[in-house]
Amino acid sequence: MANWQIVEYSKGQFKIQQMVFVLVATLILFAIAFMFFASVKFGGLKSDVESQKKGEIFEQVRKITGTPEFIWSSWEDCAACIDLDKVFMIGNRTSYQGFWKDIALLKISRVYPKYSTDECTAQSYPRCNSITLVEKEGYEAYESFVSLCRYDGTDKEIRCELGKVIMGFEGVGNG
Repeated sequence: MANWQIVEYSKGQFKIQQMVFVLVATLILFAIAFMFFASVKFGGLKSDVESQKKGEIFEQVRKITGTPEFIWSSWEDCAACIDLDKVFMIGNRTSYQGFWKDIALLKISRVYPKYSTDECTAQSYPRCNSITLVEKEGYEAYESFVSLCRYDGTDKEIRCELGKVIMGFEGVGNG
């Protein structure tokens, strides 16, 4: 009778040991599944952050047209129009040096019509293609299309042309 009790005790111990192994295997399986889920979920996090950062940058590029330095005088007619005369005058003023500290490139460029002179100077304005306000090294550029309006003194009328605002930011897209 004593032998039978020892055999029964061994079977119970074996069952407990078997259950512990099953629990440990299940726990390991859930840990692997969680690690896979976390890597998939957080793997897209970097791209989500980069796309949100770029979205904010595009919004900032669009918003700059509404600043007092750029906005067209009769803004009721065109809220997204840039006053090309103002921008040209700002480009020639030394008081605006360093005004846009976090911007590595700020350029207003004419898309249509194109002229033979690329960069605007006092002699070539308004028959030129671009006005560069800020230009530093090492940036990633973004652009937004706008209307470039100016008063044409020879024809005594307002002229609006197709242009774009190009802004460059340092360190965007570098992780």
